[in-house]
Amino acid sequence: MAIGAYQDAQNSQERSVERSADGASGGAGSIADLFPRLVTMQRLCGSGAFALLAVQAHTLLKPGQIECAMQSAGSQDRIDKFLLEYSEFLLNHLFSSPCPVIFAPQGAAVFSSSPATVVNTEAGSGINLVFPVQLGTMGNGLVVFLDARAMLNNDMLIDLHRKSLTVMREKLRLAFGMTSGSENLNDREIECLQLVGNGMKSEAIGEQLNLSVHTVNAYLGSATTKLNAVNRIQAIAKAIRLGVIA
Repeated sequence: MAIGAYQDAQNSQERSVERSADGASGGAGSIADLFPRLVTMQRLCGSGAFALLAVQAHTLLKPGQIECAMQSAGSQDRIDKFLLEYSEFLLNHLFSSPCPVIFAPQGAAVFSSSPATVVNTEAGSGINLVFPVQLGTMGNGLVVFLDARAMLNNDMLIDLHRKSLTVMREKLRLAFGMTSGSENLNDREIECLQLVGNGMKSEAIGEQLNLSVHTVNAYLGSATTKLNAVNRIQAIAKAIRLGVIA
């Protein structure tokens, strides 16, 4: 599978996740609810340890940095060592590529035509997997699995990347103290929010969408209620943080 095809597959999964945070399992009620999901992913790739990493973007006032939000039991030393060695590379990769990273010793049996970025490590070291998650204004992060022993293939990478996106999205939503009300927004409500966010007034939105001003205001009002916002400005801010609009 070519990298472009991998990106298309991941983007398709991402659009599905944005409509429903992990489908049948629903949204997490607390950050602790994410731990069993990560354990399931850990077992899928036969990993010895995992970590959910939140990434603070580089700014003029503060350099980019990685913070561990959650990790498997007893893995702190291994995660700290991994980040000490590769944090700069991971930050650069996160903001330049959507593809996963496979850290593997030279000569390791990494499957052919992998869409992932392969980084050669010392002989005798295990295979480590890193899945970058880019959610725009909502936030960014990385999901890491150390010492993966399962037989890797494209389908597994895509599945783990999709699950990583879901887990990180839920973590950020919970960190913001948000409800999942955005999942109930209909297409017209999202369109109206996006256009207001772009600086358009109700009259202009009505003309563009062929709606009356009254209908546009009704959509904006219902979207504001669903997002538990006090006004349109707060509704737009919440929708941006949730990744509903850009």
